[in-house]
Amino acid sequence: MYWIAGSIIYGAVYKRSDMTHHATLEVVDLDGGPVGRAVADSILQLNSRPSDKSPRWRLRTDLPTLAATREWVRLHGWGAIVINQGASQRLQDAAAGYSPQNAVTVINNTGRHPVTSISYLEPALTQAATAAVHQFALAHLAQLQAPADPLLLPTLALRPIAFTSEDVGPFSFALAPIICVFGFLVGTLMMVEALIEWKMTTFLLFRRAKHWHVWAAVAVVITAWALFVAMHSALAVSAFLGPGYTALALPYTVGRFFSLWFTTAAVLAAIGVWLFNWYLVLAPEFFGLPTLITVISNVASLMTPLELAPHFFRWFQVQPFYNGSMLFRYVLSGAYPKVGLNVGILLGEWALMVAVLFATSWIRQATILLGIADVAGWLHGGIFFHSDIPYYKDTKAALSQPARFPRRFAVADAPGDTMSLREGNLGV
Repeated sequence: MYWIAGSIIYGAVYKRSDMTHHATLEVVDLDGGPVGRAVADSILQLNSRPSDKSPRWRLRTDLPTLAATREWVRLHGWGAIVINQGASQRLQDAAAGYSPQNAVTVINNTGRHPVTSISYLEPALTQAATAAVHQFALAHLAQLQAPADPLLLPTLALRPIAFTSEDVGPFSFALAPIICVFGFLVGTLMMVEALIEWKMTTFLLFRRAKHWHVWAAVAVVITAWALFVAMHSALAVSAFLGPGYTALALPYTVGRFFSLWFTTAAVLAAIGVWLFNWYLVLAPEFFGLPTLITVISNVASLMTPLELAPHFFRWFQVQPFYNGSMLFRYVLSGAYPKVGLNVGILLGEWALMVAVLFATSWIRQATILLGIADVAGWLHGGIFFHSDIPYYKDTKAALSQPARFPRRFAVADAPGDTMSLREGNLGV
């Protein structure tokens, strides 16, 4: 059990930084002049020194403005370096008020995956922009001419261009790396406790109610409990968003509260019905197997985005935690929206598990009525088994035995008895 769980959790993070080359960052030259060509060429030269721990760079010519680049990165990308329009002309016409920071813009998108962005891609963007700016400064110094304003000479000599950074999908507040995994994990553990208790206390329900009544009741109760637990998760987020949330994420509105509530409920409902299907057909000694594997694999799915994970772990895309975390981050940052895909997977998993519940609840009811399983789920023949319902094989064997009576038997009436079996007088 622990080998399986350990393999899943450690395999998901093994040499995670070595998968950074699967990420692609964009270079957008809106300037088209000497500054734009120099900076873009300097960054693209990084591709000639490939490393597993470095992202790949791609020149984009289909993004006409800085606003369009911001929107594309928010919806689809990890980040970009933009050489702003007119950078070369502003440097050539340098006058009072010239600002080197207007030359280059570094765009980051932490909302796509905060751990990966903060740990690997944001440093890569900053380092590439810094190296390109310094390289341009050295080349520019050799051909520097005295500006009209002598006070600009130190600036033009030491730092003719510079860059500013911005986050189009802000999700880098203090709790960002753990807010999804902690909320989903605590909610799942609350579901597990309730599911095991229901398994132990629904014996009479399965014994007396019709099967489809049991199936519908269990599905409704699990979904309702998921909504209840998820509501507290959303309230917890609103009660403590953590340091820096206001400046590093979107405002937490009523609409976002309900979005997080139903997102968490969908995650917990899908996992809840999945686990209860296992609990219904397994003896208590095996409850830990599906529970541990489900929890560990879902937690591992949040540690690495699919693009940076080994190919084996691409099946994480079907995990409820993975899809729920993408919705969670989109609600709070507006980054990388895959709402239709994520909602479709979560609702599809819930519906599929409810369909499977029809079969597992039938199996549970049949094993109870046939005396195969007891209240807790222990099976007939085990040392812990105890049920007042006769085992069906014992009942069948008893009924198959023919009735045996003596060939002759005497019927003796008590003296004075007015009812006689011998005479056929039954007192009528």
